[in-house]
Amino acid sequence: MKLRLSVAALTDAVSYTARALPARPPVPVLAGMLLTATPGTLHLAASDTEVYTADTTAAEVADAGQAVVPGRLLNDICARLPKSADVDLELVDKGTRLAVASRAARFTLPVLPLGEYPALPALPDAVATVSADALARTVAQVAIAASADQTLPAITGIQLRLEGERLLMSATDRYRIARHELPLTLTAPVPRKGAAKRRKPEPGEGPDPAAKDTAPQALVPARALSEAARALDGEHALTLHWSEGLFGLATPGGRSYTTRILSGHTFPKTDFLLADIAAVATWTLPVAETADALQRVALVATRNTPVLLVLDGATVRIEAGSGDDAQGSDRVPVNTAGELGDGFAIGFNPGYLADAFKALDAPEAELHIRKADKPVLLLPRLGEGAQTPYQHLLMPVRLNG
Repeated sequence: MKLRLSVAALTDAVSYTARALPARPPVPVLAGMLLTATPGTLHLAASDTEVYTADTTAAEVADAGQAVVPGRLLNDICARLPKSADVDLELVDKGTRLAVASRAARFTLPVLPLGEYPALPALPDAVATVSADALARTVAQVAIAASADQTLPAITGIQLRLEGERLLMSATDRYRIARHELPLTLTAPVPRKGAAKRRKPEPGEGPDPAAKDTAPQALVPARALSEAARALDGEHALTLHWSEGLFGLATPGGRSYTTRILSGHTFPKTDFLLADIAAVATWTLPVAETADALQRVALVATRNTPVLLVLDGATVRIEAGSGDDAQGSDRVPVNTAGELGDGFAIGFNPGYLADAFKALDAPEAELHIRKADKPVLLLPRLGEGAQTPYQHLLMPVRLNG
């Protein structure tokens, strides 16, 4: 294998592909990055057996070939090479080492056993296209509600459910639920694992209630989907790749990120919780001002101590701390509608509530409240008649007394 390309192109491709390199490789060869040189192209790939990254860049290839090289070391070397220069890659010493040369700098890296590198799955067929920046925003808004508890895999994922040309993303850690609806353009059928045959509705009859249950859906690790959406963000379209076992995203330039689906785990039923919380009051709050106030007051909220929202005339008082502990409070303006009057108080985990407000992409938010011990629904306020694509449900913290 012998090729030349620009340092900038190699650095960009290597730094992206290195995202899938495991911190603690289950087998030594997975610390490597697979380089494949073909006429005019260098293809790079890496995996930790759960996620797979791949990229392609143009190169002047004198000799085609493959090599597995230490990925993190190659990434570190590329980051320190002069960006305006070219770099030569060549297998030397009978194919046992990779020489990396740029101007006066020269390195030789031991290669890892190519025969021991596991076969990487092919990117599934493309089924849809979606805006990359819209996807990145949506995933960020939903992923905050996913659990980090690896002993409960079903709630560490984001549920993807396709309904027509809408992709519904949902996540929950049992204390909050975030859901966002994202428009996309279908380009091919999506696999329906276990989909039952649905009967055709009779004239005058509504949609088949079984349709939602058999809609294509998958449970994708939240961490992997978040990483993919951030890494592939930009002003371009992405293709969605979906099979029964894999979910992937790819750019027009050939960069891809694929993750295994969390098979065998069932995402909790959340539709009924979001459908109707029977709110008796709605508070309209300024998003940025409330988020800032929550972060300030949370400084004095000790572990497992809630932050309180107390209705006080035309303001909501945000407070935390009591007794001999540090205390803090702030106020934000509010417009109220409904049955709850002055003095009504409701408590929340300060981090969860701050996360929810920071996720809103609107100047104002609506907090729909039923009782102090019942779930509340937080929505961006979009104006009369507009339907929000984002919902965030929060469980309050039970207050003493």
